[in-house]
Amino acid sequence: MNMPISILFPFVYLMVGFILGRFSFDVKDRASAFLTKAIIPFVIVFNIATYQSGVFIIMAGIVIIMLMMLVMIRIVNKDPVKNLCFCYLNIGWLGLPIASSFFGGGAAMIVIAAYIGSSLFGNSVGLGLMAQGENMRARIIKIFKAPPVLALVIGLALSPLSIQIMHYGKPSYEVIKFIMSFLGMVILGVWLAETSFEKADFKNSLLHFFARSSLFFILINLFIQICTYYEVKLVEENILTLYLICLLPPAANIIVLETHYMKSGRSASMIAWGTCISIVAIAIYLVLIMTFKVNPAHGLFYLV
Repeated sequence: MNMPISILFPFVYLMVGFILGRFSFDVKDRASAFLTKAIIPFVIVFNIATYQSGVFIIMAGIVIIMLMMLVMIRIVNKDPVKNLCFCYLNIGWLGLPIASSFFGGGAAMIVIAAYIGSSLFGNSVGLGLMAQGENMRARIIKIFKAPPVLALVIGLALSPLSIQIMHYGKPSYEVIKFIMSFLGMVILGVWLAETSFEKADFKNSLLHFFARSSLFFILINLFIQICTYYEVKLVEENILTLYLICLLPPAANIIVLETHYMKSGRSASMIAWGTCISIVAIAIYLVLIMTFKVNPAHGLFYLV
């Protein structure tokens, strides 16, 4: 497994945003609105309309896991930004290129399914958490009117046309997917240029990483056992990819949501430190994968 150069692309986009931020190009608000209301919904519509067997099981599993993590973190902390940073992971913009590069096409499909589930949950619940000055009823109504939820409904309605959508929409989808990754990392880069980093943030991010990855591992392992019992092939054949998700940092899209709904960027430091820590953890994980053989049915390592 050689490391392809495509893995570096998200970090190139991040540097573009960082440079723009240094030159005071304020693109955050418009780019965030464009991603939230147009680009991400398009990606969801396309993948729902052209879904494969097992996709909805993975989507539902990720949503349930994120919900459980959110409930647990809300017990000890009510901060909406920290709540999202704990349960909403960077599955699409960082996890997808790494998983598809190292584990192949099947891994890409399972990551896309996980990304759709996390995007639906993160964008919708993120709206409910971050909407300021509104009661719970108003927030719940907004959740059901959120672009990702509407995109899910549209995708289901278009699913009978899946063959035609795949044939005619695939080129546009590839372009939109690139725009999503590019703009998302650029927005994060702009915020990083405006954010001061403190040692305390690193320590907190490290503690959050261990807590988040440990809890996610327990929940994802339970999900894998259930899917194995019911012989969900897409899960059984991509266990390594699901374990990789446990190591991912907070979603870069959190900064998009925070920018759009709260007009602030507190999550930038948490996402940045979390990303640095996760990159080290993922590198160690991939070295283990390349050094050891793995039984994909049980997720066990043994010496070559």
